[in-house]
Amino acid sequence: PADLAVCDDCRREVFDPRDRRYGYPFTTCTRCGPRYTVVEAMPYDRERTTLSAFPLCSACRAEYEDPFDRRFHAESVACPRCGPRLSLLDAAGNTLDGDPLRGARAALARGQIVAVRGVGGFLLAADAFNTGALRVLRDRKRRPHKPFAVMAPDVATVRRFCEVPAEAEALLAAPEAPIVILDLLPDARRNGALPCDLLTPDAATLGVMLPTSPLHLLLLQPLAGDPVRPFDLLVMTSGNRGSEPICLSHAQAMERLSGIADLFLCHDREINLRADDSLAVLQRGTPQLWRRARGYAPNAVLLARPLRRCVLGMGAELKNAVAVGFGERVVLSPHVGDIETPEALDSLERTARELPRFLDRRPEAVAVDLHPDMQATRAGRRLAAEWGVPVVEVQHHHAHAAAAFAEHGVEEGLALVMDGTGLGPDGTIWGAELLSVRPGGYERLATFAPVPLPGGDEAVRRPARQAVARWADAGVEPDARTLQRLCVLPEEASVWRQQCERGVHAPLTRAAGRLFDAFSAALGLAPARVTYEGQSAIRLEAAAWRATGESGLRVPYALSERNGVLEVSWRGAFVRLADARVEDQTQACDWARAAHRAVAQAALDMIDYGLSRDASRVVVLSGGVMMNRMLNELLAPRLESAGLRVLIHRRVPPNDGCIALGQAVLAGGGE
Repeated sequence: PADLAVCDDCRREVFDPRDRRYGYPFTTCTRCGPRYTVVEAMPYDRERTTLSAFPLCSACRAEYEDPFDRRFHAESVACPRCGPRLSLLDAAGNTLDGDPLRGARAALARGQIVAVRGVGGFLLAADAFNTGALRVLRDRKRRPHKPFAVMAPDVATVRRFCEVPAEAEALLAAPEAPIVILDLLPDARRNGALPCDLLTPDAATLGVMLPTSPLHLLLLQPLAGDPVRPFDLLVMTSGNRGSEPICLSHAQAMERLSGIADLFLCHDREINLRADDSLAVLQRGTPQLWRRARGYAPNAVLLARPLRRCVLGMGAELKNAVAVGFGERVVLSPHVGDIETPEALDSLERTARELPRFLDRRPEAVAVDLHPDMQATRAGRRLAAEWGVPVVEVQHHHAHAAAAFAEHGVEEGLALVMDGTGLGPDGTIWGAELLSVRPGGYERLATFAPVPLPGGDEAVRRPARQAVARWADAGVEPDARTLQRLCVLPEEASVWRQQCERGVHAPLTRAAGRLFDAFSAALGLAPARVTYEGQSAIRLEAAAWRATGESGLRVPYALSERNGVLEVSWRGAFVRLADARVEDQTQACDWARAAHRAVAQAALDMIDYGLSRDASRVVVLSGGVMMNRMLNELLAPRLESAGLRVLIHRRVPPNDGCIALGQAVLAGGGE
């Protein structure tokens, strides 16, 4: 069972001075509280959870055994007499005297950073209005731009800063309680009501969640006698360093968050399995998960057709999750994350071992990405060898398509998959693919023309390389003013051009994500050096939303057919951009909007070509680029007006968080 946010009844008890659980941060019942994160073995009973260390007092035992009580067989039931307790530690690990909760709230009010042990791991908390604290947190965490999520006590508070449509309000208040990405109100950014440039520097959106446990409620709102004011918003960001997984234990937190947190608010209810906060957005007015974790995982995705064998899907390198498929269901683990550190790899391998064990399933095959150098692929091969089962390689974009089809109970149709990378069977980098998918296989119908990526991954980290490569591919040379806009020296640009011309460490890519990077860099919107994945594209989309009216600008592209596959060439676009006037933000925003319109039109052309080869009237949209809300708004309605059924991800992310689902379906023979 998945962990669920604190319910209204438990919330009421926590703030009722007459209740025996008044002020108790571990109050739960059958409708809320930790589940997946405390399980040690199945079936799910208290003696097989980390709560077994806390024998029930007579009052809790009576509730637990009363079939008319809402705590009847609530496995995490506890109270101040018999349950877990808080402690507040300083940076050296010494336990501080006094009430831990009051001490933590006082520290937050002073502008200190507190590591809080929550339901699924540690979070780093800070007062969202204290600019000094936010700067220190960004500096210590080495997170200069990536947005911070905030926690608010209630929806009324959120409405002061963000647009909250009814669908978003329902999502915020749901038992799963994800972080919801909301549009900031214009005044929140204009009049300094909120330090937006420190909370969300790159976009006019804010990730917001409501309290997920009584502990979070009590951090936000004081009990009687506490002199510290209520907090309207607290930053609640992952308790980790860089790309490491969030810390689970006191020991991990003291080691890995040393130098980041000033104090540590801990508890002795052990966390057995990690679960980040889930992340959701309204895509075309309905919820779409971007990170599937606490509250949603490990709930199963039900399939239209049963699998023929049990499969462990290992996922991909970024936004990783693993999956176990069997019978008519696929169970996805909570978000594991980017596999960039030894700690993240350890977390992946542990999850890949634990999930089948908890489900009492023995994988008969291990499905991995086609790319042999992915850590998830290597780990899957090691597990398959250990278990003596076959390895099934699944092409990255085929897995995306299969995941989208499986989520909607559809077996065939067209799939438009746009992302940043994925190895094709021809050995090149794919990432703008129109596939015709049928049970047992797929056919590639359309794609973007390949361009060099000088420096490989270094070009992703420094997007100006990609803009220069696009100009080199188009046979034009940007002038000094344009290079200055990109913060590029002429000598650097010359070296990158030579790399492209000679094919020296300049692999070819077709990825739509890289096209957005190049547009962003060419318009002077991308950072000189990317500090988190997708940053350049996020800035491009944010600029496009700021555009006002129709500028009449046009970003050209060309279509050609090669070996039965339609190719979209963007050379004309970069010829045009080499001469474009981008003197101020208004012009950059107009060009950003035009770039989005062009990509949407190119996608329509690809699908129109696909329909000449595939009579299906179903189109699924998948891949990290399809998280772009403007692209969805430009593309999906026009497809629907053409009589097509358009399916987008809802319960699993469009990014690589869905890959394991697609792998399990394809390797299990369910499609």
